[in-house]
Amino acid sequence: MKFSPDGCYLATAGEDQIVRIWKVIESEISQHIDIPDIDPSSLYFMANHYSELVRLFSDKEKVCKLKGLRRTSDSACTIFPPKVFRLSERPLHEFYGHNGEILDLSWSKSKYLLSSSVDKTVRLWRVGCDQCLRVFSHNNYVTCIQFNPVDDKYFISGSIDGKVRIWDVPGCQVVDWTDIKEIVTAVCYQPDGKGGIVGSMVGNCRFYDVRENHLQLESQICLRSKKKSPGNRITGFQFCPSDPGKLMVTSADSQVRILNGVDVIFKYKGFRNSGSQISASFTADGKHIVSASEDSNVHVWNYKCQDGPHSQEKSIRSRERFFSDNVSVAMPWCGMRSDTSAVSALVTQPVHKMSGASPSNSENGWPRYHINNPRNTLPMPPPDCFSLNQGFFSEILPKGSATWPEEKLPTLNSMAVSSVSCKTQYKFLKSFYQNTSTSHAWGLVIVTGGWDGRIRSFHNYGLPVHT
Repeated sequence: MKFSPDGCYLATAGEDQIVRIWKVIESEISQHIDIPDIDPSSLYFMANHYSELVRLFSDKEKVCKLKGLRRTSDSACTIFPPKVFRLSERPLHEFYGHNGEILDLSWSKSKYLLSSSVDKTVRLWRVGCDQCLRVFSHNNYVTCIQFNPVDDKYFISGSIDGKVRIWDVPGCQVVDWTDIKEIVTAVCYQPDGKGGIVGSMVGNCRFYDVRENHLQLESQICLRSKKKSPGNRITGFQFCPSDPGKLMVTSADSQVRILNGVDVIFKYKGFRNSGSQISASFTADGKHIVSASEDSNVHVWNYKCQDGPHSQEKSIRSRERFFSDNVSVAMPWCGMRSDTSAVSALVTQPVHKMSGASPSNSENGWPRYHINNPRNTLPMPPPDCFSLNQGFFSEILPKGSATWPEEKLPTLNSMAVSSVSCKTQYKFLKSFYQNTSTSHAWGLVIVTGGWDGRIRSFHNYGLPVHT
């Protein structure tokens, strides 16, 4: 399962030998939100397009129920964005042609899609065209593929025959290859397209210079767990979006490693990965790592870039997780990176749908929220720039709504407060900003695929709880 670079499409494939493409849309959210499990000790808000917060469930019956309930630091605060992420009921394309299970997918920046299979082929598709455009034949199962991120006329492939090949797409021919004499399980280009990394079944990572589309070995590292593990297979690579000098490596010993050159500087532990081709992914801002797990959970770690020398690697177990039944892959959505007015759709599952939400006009996955002046937009993540809605806090706030950060909020001592209820809600909401770190994941969308053939979407609406 892979999102297109602009976040407008999702490609899925697997055992049924069919490649499906789903369109991504952001639709307006309704004020009448159906929440199955409402926590009466929590606060629920909705942000409009000007980042003003409007209180939900303000009808008399629910207000009466909420009165008298004591909100503590463990209570939750949920803010719904103005637009929601949903999954379309039907795929835009269903591509047929493979005769075996599909093992990998790769998008180009120009909306071409590659799929590799156990039928010993790689096939080329394109959004807007229902026919296979090219077939690239191999000698054995093709386990991994990736377009050159700078020049998508070329791609790299790995196979269980031990060979790594660079292909010329228009000519449909191999321009260079090397035999590592091990089953190739993962391949990846550097973001500048000048280097490549190859991972193998036994845990070896080889670094190549691929300028001029020729493979020249530069260095090698073997990643093996000190403890006995069922396998050391490399299952995935990804460079950090916020720091291209750092490489994330997922392996079948249930560890995610961060490499600086050939040195391991971080190890993230806690998920299970022994017999699956699970690969972790960075979020678009590079602040979090997301991975599926064989225990049917999706795990999320905080990631902080650190420059300078590292004397020894650090092991990190602290993480959050949520359950997704039969999950086999989890991908964070990068947000729409093109003009959303020219895009008309969203991703969904063939048979089951769960919707989340996502802000509009996003940049690198975060929204451009309007503050005070509708013409003045700031590309910054919420909730730092939320305004407290005048209508809801009219008895607390002076004329003109205050904006976060906290130092711009009016002090309670300077306000004429006539409602104890509003005062409590105001202080409660204000405390969440003070307890919110810069690495919060508000607005994060994660899409999962399962062994049951279903795709589910999850969206983080909640603000962090102080602990």
